[in-house]
Amino acid sequence: MEYSARLMGILLIAGLCLASLASEAQASPSRPIARATRRVYLVEAARLKPPSREEGSAITEHGEAKGTYNAPVTVAFTIHPKIVDAKVAFYLSGGSIRGSAHANFKIVGKLAYFGGEFTVSKGTGKYSHASEVNHKPLGFSGIINRETYEAEVKAKGELNL
Repeated sequence: MEYSARLMGILLIAGLCLASLASEAQASPSRPIARATRRVYLVEAARLKPPSREEGSAITEHGEAKGTYNAPVTVAFTIHPKIVDAKVAFYLSGGSIRGSAHANFKIVGKLAYFGGEFTVSKGTGKYSHASEVNHKPLGFSGIINRETYEAEVKAKGELNL
């Protein structure tokens, strides 16, 4: 009898400890939870239009990207004689991915072609940990119509999310 009473006491204490740990885990959602990194192969292409005609070498354009996420995108181009720099933002469901691009620039008639690299600088929401796989920048390319300022851009590469 003493053995079973002792066993019951141990089981009762163990049960209370487990219940206490479970309620503590539920009460503190701010504790970090480890999650495996997810990889995604991103391919987004967008037709962009400037909101208004702008003078000079800076053009900000908005559009809808089609591809992996099908999301709104904004690109702020700064055009130099042989290169183009861009700040890019993809507005995805649940957050955003932002970065910068640097590309070579070549003019052929009324079109300007560019190709280079896109580097992720920041993610928000569920994309807050977005980064390039092995720090390898994504590809970034496109065309700008120099008469209408409409552009087509493409970002392509592998991301850790």
